Amino acid sequence: MTTYLTNYAHFTNKHDMDEAVNRHLTANWNDLNKTDRAVLDMIRRYSVKYGAAHLKHDTIATTVDKSNVTVRRAIRKLEKLGIIERIHYIRPIMNGLGANIYSILPFHDQSKMTTPEKVAKPCDSNSQEDKPETEPLFSKSITTKDLKRTSPAEQSPTTLFGKMKALLSTTIGEDSLARRLFGVYRAQSLRLLKFSIYEDQTELFEDLAVQALHISVQATKRKNIRNIPGYFDGVLRELIDKALFREIFKEYDTPINEIFCR
Repeated sequence: MTTYLTNYAHFTNKHDMDEAVNRHLTANWNDLNKTDRAVLDMIRRYSVKYGAAHLKHDTIATTVDKSNVTVRRAIRKLEKLGIIERIHYIRPIMNGLGANIYSILPFHDQSKMTTPEKVAKPCDSNSQEDKPETEPLFSKSITTKDLKRTSPAEQSPTTLFGKMKALLSTTIGEDSLARRLFGVYRAQSLRLLKFSIYEDQTELFEDLAVQALHISVQATKRKNIRNIPGYFDGVLRELIDKALFREIFKEYDTPINEIFCR
C-alpha cells in the first residue's frame, strides 16, 4: 500500500501538478541540464497516482542511465531551486533510512512576489475625529507574550554542525556529542576530499552525514548504544562506500574470460 504518499502531496489532481512542473521548467530552464530534467520527469511520472514518489537512488539512476552520484547531484539542484521537496523516510520495522520520498512543490512566481503593492491613498486627517477614549494605549495592548508570539521564527541551521546540534538537542540532548560526531565526519570526508576526483563532493558527504545521524539517533531509541560516535562512524562509512564505490565496482563486473588476452 502506497496511500501514505498522499500525506506528502501538494496537489489534489494530476493537472495542477503537471502545470506546476511546466512552469518550473520554464522558469529554470537555463539552470537545468538534460539529466536534471530527466530526474524531474521521473519523479513526476511516479507521483501521478498519489501526488508523491517513493524512489531509491539506484532506481532513478538505472532509469535515466546515469551514475548514483550524478542523480544525487540532480536531486540536490532540484531541491535547491524549490522544484521538489525531499523527505527522509524512516523505515518503521527495519533499521535506518529507507528510500527518500519526493514531492513536487507548487510554483511561486517570484516576479509577482517582489512587486510592491499599490499604496492606498491617504485619508484626510480632518475627515475623522480622534477618539482617544475608545482606543487602547499601545503599551497596554501589546504584552510580553504577544511580542514572543509575533517575533520571527528561528531560522533553520544551514551548516552541517548546526544541523547536527539541532537534531541532537531535540533527541539525545548533548551539545558535546555534536562536536564529536562532526569530528568523525571531518575525518572521513577529508580522507577522500584530498583526492581530486572527490574534491567537489562536499555536499554529498554532508548529505550522507545527516542520513547517518538520523540512522544513529533512531537506533538509540531501539537499543542501548554505548559508543554513539563509533556507531555513527560505521554507518557513515557504509553510506559513503555505497554512494561512491558502487559505480566503480560496476565497471569491473565483466567476466574475466571476456577481458583475457592471449
